[in-house]
Amino acid sequence: MIVLVCDTSNSTCCAGLYEDGKELAYELSMEKKTHSETFMPLVDRVMERAGKTYKDIDVIASTVGPGSFTGIRIGLSAVKGIAYAIGKPCISVSSTDALARSVTPDDHEGLIVIPSFDARNKRVFASAIDWESKTYIIPEDAYDSSEFVSKLEGYKDRKIIVVGDGAPVFEEAMGGAFDSEFAPGAVITPKGIYEASVGKKTISAAELTASYCAVSSAQRLRK
Repeated sequence: MIVLVCDTSNSTCCAGLYEDGKELAYELSMEKKTHSETFMPLVDRVMERAGKTYKDIDVIASTVGPGSFTGIRIGLSAVKGIAYAIGKPCISVSSTDALARSVTPDDHEGLIVIPSFDARNKRVFASAIDWESKTYIIPEDAYDSSEFVSKLEGYKDRKIIVVGDGAPVFEEAMGGAFDSEFAPGAVITPKGIYEASVGKKTISAAELTASYCAVSSAQRLRK
């Protein structure tokens, strides 16, 4: 099975092509240009390097958020367009799950991984994952950072690694009260998206929808 994996949900964007679990080609862009300029040319380059055509794709796995409202919309529009054109299904992937699976901690025992994105004003999109069992201790959602940290009070005996650009927000909120490390430079990679997609059911392009976990600032202002 050939899987195209895609992400535009935050400041970076990426794509990769996998065949039966083997990575054929990938690209990660750290450019400051908008994803509307960079994403589709990036996907085209990945397909060319892999020596495949779009018709060879069996399924497209795409992150759906949370993250940048604009980035998510750009990515999903592009993915849906490809899926409709080639008549193939999609897989919906959580952005925090993809971020968590993009890192490879050295020590798994008792570890909690917190994938996080800065949602501004001391708010974060985040979840907390027991790394050994890959189960959620705190589900993915939008949180006030202090609210999220209060949910971790019962885990002060555990090692915690916070990854993603929400890490500085967590570092401030935790205030040194936890056995924690912070990796603000961690980003979603094609490998993370692919691993997060394994075993998930396929859906139609029409069923692929965004998971914002929060209303936009424009929506909040209208209220």
